Amino acid sequence: MVDDVPALRELHRLVLEQEGSFTVIAEAGDGEEAVLQAARHQPDVIVLDVSMPRRDGLEALPLIREVAPDSRIVVLSGFEASRLASVALEGGASAYLEKGMTPYDLVEAVKRAAADPR
Repeated sequence: MVDDVPALRELHRLVLEQEGSFTVIAEAGDGEEAVLQAARHQPDVIVLDVSMPRRDGLEALPLIREVAPDSRIVVLSGFEASRLASVALEGGASAYLEKGMTPYDLVEAVKRAAADPR
């Protein structure tokens, strides 16, 4: 779970864990830490914010793909999908969601990403 806002990380973690199929194994507050945590934990799915300090999500995306090639990545952003979705998907993300999505949308995107055979 990667977001520079601790309250959003907690909210997303609670939504996913209360669904019953997911366990959040690591959290990061910036892109640099996201790359380190991905390499260390090799998670099935990474929920990655775009706008963060020390390396934004789009900068971290190819590095995460290198260190955790089997991880699926769901990109979250406050920016409209029309602006960044294609960049994120071309960079290796399994999904792109705009912040403000419903908890159901987040859970379904993570489920689809986890099932993605790559």
